[in-house]
Amino acid sequence: MMTFNDGREGGPAVTLDEVATAAFRATRETDALAGELKDLLGFGTHNIPARLAIARSLAVPEAPPPAQGEPGRTIRGDVLFGTGDVLATWLSLLIEYEERPIESIADLQRRVRDHWVRGMKMLSELLESSNRSAINFWRRLAETALPSGRPPDDDIGPPGHADELVPRPIVLPIGPRGLDAHNSEPVRFCPVAPGASPHVAIMGGVGSGKTRTARFMLNALAAQARVPILAFDFKGDLAGGEDGLDRAFGAQVVDPLERPLPLDVLAFDETKPHALELTAQRLRDSLATLKRSDFGAQQRDLLAESTERALAQHRPCRLSDVRDALVALYREREKAEDGAVATLRDICRFELFAPELPPAAFFARSWVVRIGQDLPDLVRSVVVTLVTDALDRWLNSRPDAPVDADGNRALRIVAVIDEAHRVLGRKLPGLSNLVRLSRSKGGMVWLVSQSPDDFEGEEDDFLAEMGLVLAFATNARPGATRRIFGGNARLERLASGHAFAKLRGEPAREVVVWRAG
Repeated sequence: MMTFNDGREGGPAVTLDEVATAAFRATRETDALAGELKDLLGFGTHNIPARLAIARSLAVPEAPPPAQGEPGRTIRGDVLFGTGDVLATWLSLLIEYEERPIESIADLQRRVRDHWVRGMKMLSELLESSNRSAINFWRRLAETALPSGRPPDDDIGPPGHADELVPRPIVLPIGPRGLDAHNSEPVRFCPVAPGASPHVAIMGGVGSGKTRTARFMLNALAAQARVPILAFDFKGDLAGGEDGLDRAFGAQVVDPLERPLPLDVLAFDETKPHALELTAQRLRDSLATLKRSDFGAQQRDLLAESTERALAQHRPCRLSDVRDALVALYREREKAEDGAVATLRDICRFELFAPELPPAAFFARSWVVRIGQDLPDLVRSVVVTLVTDALDRWLNSRPDAPVDADGNRALRIVAVIDEAHRVLGRKLPGLSNLVRLSRSKGGMVWLVSQSPDDFEGEEDDFLAEMGLVLAFATNARPGATRRIFGGNARLERLASGHAFAKLRGEPAREVVVWRAG
C-alpha cells in the first residue's frame, strides 16, 4: 500500500485509499466560475474544470494565497483525481510543489483548495481575455500554462501594441516542397527581411491549390510569429481542420449574418484635427465604390454632411445612424430619395456591425470573417470595405514597427482575403492604402485570387507591391503574365503542384509547391 507521510518513523501516514475517499472542496465563487467554464467548453462533469484549475495553478512557481470564501461543493478524491497511478501522480506533484511531504488529509485538502481557487480564477480571466471563445481559450492556455508562468517567446508581447513588438526573422517555405523546378534548390520567402515587402498574392484556377498553399504558408507564419490575423473567407475554406487558420492563430470565426462583427467601424480619434470630417469623407468614398455607377457630386456632398452629423451626435456611431441622418437631410432639402439613400437602406437591412470593440482592441485579436454566398453582393462588399477602412485608419496611424539589428521588421497584423477577385477592381481605398502604406507599420496583406487579370482593375499596381507573387495553372491574358513573370511563363501549361514564383528583386522561377498526386 502506497503512503505519503512526513518521513519520520512513526509519523502520520496518508494512504491512497484514504485520499480516494476524502472530500475535497473549493469555494462557492470557484464553483460558479467552474460552471461557466464547464458549460462553454462542453465538459460533462465538474471534476474536469477542477483538475484543469489545479494543474494551472501548479504551473505557477509562486505559492497560492490561502483560499477565502464559503466552502463549495465536495468532490471525492477518486472522482477529482482518479485512482491508482493517476492519483499517486497528482499527490507527487503536490508534494514536489511545496517540497515537503503531505502530513495529513487536512494538509492535503488545504493544498488542493488553495490551488483550486487560484487556478479557477486564472482560467476565468483567460476565458474573458479570449472573448469567451473556446478556440482562443485553448490556444492561450497552451501558450501560458508553462512552468515559468509565461508564454513561450514572451518578449513578443501582446499583439497590437507597438511598444511591445519585437522583430525577428521569418522564413516561409513555398508549400510543403518549395523547390526550384530546375535545380531542386529550396525556395523561401522572407517577408520581414530588409528591403522585402511582406505582401503576398497567390493566384490559380479552381482546384489548383492556391488556398491550400495559403493555409500552409500562414500556418508556418503562425509557428514563427505571434501575430493577429484578419481573414475574409468567401468560400469557407480558411477555417476548420488541422491546418485551419482558426486553429493556427486562435482566431474566432464570425459570420455577420449570425452575429454582427463587434467592431466600431466608424471610430475616429477625436484628439486629431479634422478627424471627424476625414472619417465622413472616407465613408462617403467607400460607399461610392460599392455602387456600380459612382454617386454624383450632390449625392456625395449630402452623404458626407449626413455622416458628419451622425458622427457628431452619436458615440459610438452606427451605419443606421448615418442612414437616418441622410434621410433627414434629404427631407430638409426637399429632395426625393435616390441611389445614395437606397444604398444605405440596403446595407442597413442587416446588422453587420456592433460597435462593441474599438479598432485597437478588435485588431489585437484574430478573426476569420465568413462571408457566405447567401449574402447579397452589396452586403458582402460592404463588410470587406468598411473593415479594411477601419484597419487602414488604425494601422497607418500607428508608429512604425520596430526593426532588429539585422533589419527585420516586426509584424503587427496579417490581413487575408480569399477569393479576392470579388473585391479587386472596386478600388477600395482601405485595401489600397494597406497594400501601399502598411509595410512600415507592420502590416501584411495576402490576396488569394484566380488570375493576374483580376488585379488590372485597380488604380494602384498591387502586384508591384508584393513581396511574393505565386501563380498556379490558370488561363490569364499573355500581357499580365508576361509583365509579372517574363515572356517564357505559360501559366496554362503548368503541371499540377507547380507554380511560377516571383520574389521581389529576383527573377521569376518555376517552383514545385506540392507533390503531384
